[in-house]
Amino acid sequence: MDDVIEKLIALNDIDAMLKDAESEEYRSLGFETKEECIEKLKKMREEIASSIPRQVVKRYEKLRRKYGRGIAPVVNSVCTNCFMQFPTEVASRTDKNQKVEFCPNCGIIIYWT
Repeated sequence: MDDVIEKLIALNDIDAMLKDAESEEYRSLGFETKEECIEKLKKMREEIASSIPRQVVKRYEKLRRKYGRGIAPVVNSVCTNCFMQFPTEVASRTDKNQKVEFCPNCGIIIYWT
């Protein structure tokens, strides 16, 4: 798998953790989040984001604002963001996850599982 894709997946996971940790709903369920843990996550996020090409991070952030996430897996040839089924020709390629790709329907960054 391409290094940039792996970093984008990690960035997406950290963003999801931060969203939960900072949400009032999360706290109202009885979960406590320590401020130092949130700061550690933010630092990790910054480190990962700085190691990804700037234009890719910019696109990721734009997609995250639009969809709530910047990258989505393709499972069984279906984009899990817009649920479009990829044609067999695309799904059977051998060079999947070797470069940053986008869903032709919704435009989100995709990776194949």
